Amino acid sequence: MQRTPVLIASLAVAVLTISSLARAADMPMEHGKAMEKFKLHDTDKDGTLDKTEAKAMPFVDRNFDAIDTDKDGTISMEEVMAFSKARMGDMHAKGEARFKAADKDGDGTLDQTEAKAMPHVAKHFADIDADKDGTVSMEEIHTFMKAHREHHEK
Repeated sequence: MQRTPVLIASLAVAVLTISSLARAADMPMEHGKAMEKFKLHDTDKDGTLDKTEAKAMPFVDRNFDAIDTDKDGTISMEEVMAFSKARMGDMHAKGEARFKAADKDGDGTLDQTEAKAMPHVAKHFADIDADKDGTVSMEEIHTFMKAHREHHEK
């Protein structure tokens, strides 16, 4: 389904938070995939991507100047990972803030009424509510998003 990646991205921005990026169980896998893709597009095998090589990776191409922190005209895998980590941290902070704002009773979960403040969560509430207790927690949202991301990467 074409709309699923948009849904996953929207859910991520809207609600995902993890207390520490290191806690994310899928980080080593994502890092490995990123490293593999980076090496594939490093056609001159110098350990960096120049602007021409980066064009094969749309996210890197779009953000090339921001990723190139040492301004040498190339980007290393370390620069890509640092940039990605910073963006994920920003996204998690925004998601946490939106979740907390929607959690009117402050119990750390959203019931169906509270979830209405987050349309994508409300729309998929029954699927996200893994323990079927009538509320969704950040952990359940994270689990739902991870399952959908892995499903669409296959």
